[in-house]
Amino acid sequence: MDNENVIVFGIDVSSRKSNVCEMSGQDHVIKSYEISNDQVGFNILLNNLKVFAKKPEIIFEATGVYSERLESFLDAYHFSYCRLNPLKAKQQLMRFRVNKTDKHDAYSLANSQYIFHR
Repeated sequence: MDNENVIVFGIDVSSRKSNVCEMSGQDHVIKSYEISNDQVGFNILLNNLKVFAKKPEIIFEATGVYSERLESFLDAYHFSYCRLNPLKAKQQLMRFRVNKTDKHDAYSLANSQYIFHR
């Protein structure tokens, strides 16, 4: 994976909102923001995904019914993504989780993609 040209969206999905971290290389955050898990929030995400000529890599942890809405949205717009099993995510992200917050988890998911190349 050429880390210089890969854009990664790490998304931490909760019940009503998701935290998104866009990165353009390990430890290089483009921006970080929160969206609602509804059409309004997904439209914000869509606009941010469309900014890049090459489709970004999207990674998130499976959170049951909460992440299913995100999956449906990504499938509808033909974005590929990596949905992590929660146990595997916990094991892989242990070294990145200094403070356990939704914003930091989104960062950890995106940053870890440059290491694990899922």
